[in-house]
Amino acid sequence: MRAEQDRVILIYRHRSGDGEWKDEQYPVRIVRTPCNLGGWRAWFICPAVGCGRRVAILYGGAIFACRCCYRLAYASSREDAGGRATRRADSLRARLGWEPGILNGGGQKPKWMRWRTFERLAAEHDSLVGRSMQAIMLKLGGFRGFPE
Repeated sequence: MRAEQDRVILIYRHRSGDGEWKDEQYPVRIVRTPCNLGGWRAWFICPAVGCGRRVAILYGGAIFACRCCYRLAYASSREDAGGRATRRADSLRARLGWEPGILNGGGQKPKWMRWRTFERLAAEHDSLVGRSMQAIMLKLGGFRGFPE
């Protein structure tokens, strides 16, 4: 990589599978935007043909490009409702200082936490665990719904 005033020149080699090595060398423009509290923020301009998005991160491949050009998605966007409930319940467990894993049961109130907050978070955790277990049962085909 070679840095210049308003761009970096990427210089590298790549290959696909067992194919021949291919040399690449192209510029990636850098633009700066002002920050609210002063100073500047640098951004890359995606070098992929037809893109030109302002991005913070470029991802490697045959060329370096933004996540939109590579059609990358965040793991959370591929989650179903049960997976989302499990992830949220685990984050609550971490906040409560409990052992990770929704099947490990509850734990004690953290020393520094107010009872009202603890009870609210524990109730939210239990609701999320219920939703997660419901989704698991639906996937396994053994859940027909709660009796009225």
